Amino acid sequence: MLTKLKNTLASYRNDGTDPRKNDAWRVLLFSLNYAGGAAITTMMGKWSYYTQNVLQLGIMFASIHLPIRILDAITDPLIANVFDKYNKPGKFRLFMITGALLSLVPALIIFFYPVNPDIPLWTSFVILGLCYAVVIVGNTILMTATRAGQAIITQDPKQRPLYALGQTVSDALVSAFVSIVVTSNLIGNMQEPFVWRISIVVMSAVSVLLVLGAAKSISNRDTPQYYSMTEKKDEVKITEFFGVIKRSKPLRCLLWATCSDSIAKSVRASLSIYLFANIIMNRGLTSAFDILNGVVLGAPVLVAGMYFASKKGSAYIYHKVSLIQTIIAASGFFITMLVLPADPEYSYKGITFSVILVILIFGSYMSTLGISSNLENAMVGDLTDYEYLQSGKFIPGTIGAALTFVNKIASSGVGIITMAIMAFCGFTESGAGSVVPENVFVNYRFYYCVLASVFILPAIGHLITYISMKHYPLTDDVMTEVSMKIAEKRGLLKNDARTEDNV
Repeated sequence: MLTKLKNTLASYRNDGTDPRKNDAWRVLLFSLNYAGGAAITTMMGKWSYYTQNVLQLGIMFASIHLPIRILDAITDPLIANVFDKYNKPGKFRLFMITGALLSLVPALIIFFYPVNPDIPLWTSFVILGLCYAVVIVGNTILMTATRAGQAIITQDPKQRPLYALGQTVSDALVSAFVSIVVTSNLIGNMQEPFVWRISIVVMSAVSVLLVLGAAKSISNRDTPQYYSMTEKKDEVKITEFFGVIKRSKPLRCLLWATCSDSIAKSVRASLSIYLFANIIMNRGLTSAFDILNGVVLGAPVLVAGMYFASKKGSAYIYHKVSLIQTIIAASGFFITMLVLPADPEYSYKGITFSVILVILIFGSYMSTLGISSNLENAMVGDLTDYEYLQSGKFIPGTIGAALTFVNKIASSGVGIITMAIMAFCGFTESGAGSVVPENVFVNYRFYYCVLASVFILPAIGHLITYISMKHYPLTDDVMTEVSMKIAEKRGLLKNDARTEDNV
């Protein structure tokens, strides 16, 4: 076992003999770029709770998700097209830093917005909505460089899972901080604006530091040698992402997989806090759960997933994990109903067997997401290399945009779904009447809606993923061949051969 682990670690290391590889520390450090964006978007992901329970602006603010997600989807191909056509040195760092700064400022405005009933509701809607839109545009710029960077930070398919490892760990630390500070009553109640303001200031500083670190890591590859390879540059039009979907079977397979997961993930993210607050009846356990999930369960599961991904290929592990996720998520629904049934008289009485069982089931499910969600980004590099050999177009930004465009359009109705659930469960007012009471049973409708959102929708999404990835053609052997041809086109193998001859 130790020998296998040693060989795996050696496959990640860059000893200078394989021109496709990059330094392992650079691959890991570049993954911080994703976490830098997540430092802001994790806070924005709690938009529905924040506007309803802190600013007390009512459920209508959840509806802003629809136009924002549509805007988010539309800007993806626009920004990606500019990115793929711009081939001057340093373009990755330019997009990364610009996107980070553009996200940071409006996010600060949102979370420092006054809780003032004298401000007309429509005025708050416009101000907060515009700020949210700018955050989204900035994050799109940042994430365009992040996804496209998969194709140049390393060209070795077996080294790409290393990026997923770094992304998961750094993203987990960011999420854990938000969870601990915002939901654990560490510095105040979650419904106090002060808690959110402290959090966004810290997350803004973290975002800048992480993005700057990632910019440093990609500096040795941020040159035209690695991305000015578009043989048909003039043919890269604004609608290129439609063309690449039409001609690329592996992209279509991954689209079905990620699209189904995206819808379920967004709904779960909005309502999972109520699993603790209104089913387990202890919202304070959220932070403890995040630590348990990230360290005790998430870390070993992630390491095992990345180990097998380096051996079997990213797509193979992504396919197999989706089946495991389907089974665990579906089981969680029925187990929770069995051990913590809907009961108006139930109250939290400490860490009982039932509570432990529900947390372990939910934690086991959530721990697997670090594998699948981050392998999606790693596979963008594979898709980019494959597309270049097929069409002569090196368009990592466009390929990433094709994935995100479809996913965002599909999940654009999440805010409407959340708003409909809240209205269905009786939360139709603004002001104090919009606040969901914590650590108490709300009603039967709310109980079953939360369970379905946390377990059943994700199970359906992962099942669709499992079916679609059965037809994904970019196996480990195929990508090894593709990566070698790409290295030859770059002239790296030729240069390496000349060096050996001179010696």
